Amino acid sequence: MKLKGKTAIITGGSRGIGYAIAEAFIREGAQVAVCGSRLTSAEKASEKLHAAYPDAEILPLGVNVADSISVKAMTDAVMKKWGRIDILVNNAGITAAKPITEMSDEDFTGMLNINLVGPFLCTREVASVMIAQKSGSIINTSSMVGTYGGKNQTAYAASKFGVNGLTKSCAKELGQFGIRVNAVAPGVVGTDMVAESVTDAMMAAMKAITPLGRMADPKELAGAYVYLASDDASFTTGAIVSVDGGIVM
Repeated sequence: MKLKGKTAIITGGSRGIGYAIAEAFIREGAQVAVCGSRLTSAEKASEKLHAAYPDAEILPLGVNVADSISVKAMTDAVMKKWGRIDILVNNAGITAAKPITEMSDEDFTGMLNINLVGPFLCTREVASVMIAQKSGSIINTSSMVGTYGGKNQTAYAASKFGVNGLTKSCAKELGQFGIRVNAVAPGVVGTDMVAESVTDAMMAAMKAITPLGRMADPKELAGAYVYLASDDASFTTGAIVSVDGGIVM
């Protein structure tokens, strides 16, 4: 098992890509803090995971990633339970499609608070633990629009461009402490969040420019996170790994 004995925090771990990552990490032997925006959602996901993997060590946590006090409480809870943090997956995120002329101040700043400020706060808090350990892997969830941009996705694309910059900058800064920082950039993925924010016409258009001709199942993303979290990626840092079906924008 690639992650045996490792402790992982996964934000946005209660559904979609985050849940698939949590399941894959557990299969690979990790003990996992499954973090949701609400404790009830994290507990529900953890119960489902326990049913499938009765021997797994799982800690459900409710976390507001845009609040530094909540992020510190998350980190403290994991340290109290397991005494170390080997992997941080900054996966919590929101999306929306809206023309820029109709976008409010709150639409824009709200998106950045979760998608960019959240990874910053979590990385800042957990990095202190990893520096003391002299090891760790931080994995951010970016997006294909973090490279290409997206029509009616100004706020979302800006946040993911920011995630890429955060990833590359932290890789340069934290490498001296044995900490690797990478990102996974998904394409079109069949999650509840996508279903709630992307129209049928938008989905058809994205499928049309994806050489594989379909959207991904969240489980098809999880392998990239396992790789980046594992010792197989011991010389991989500052990378933005595209898992997008070969999309051409």
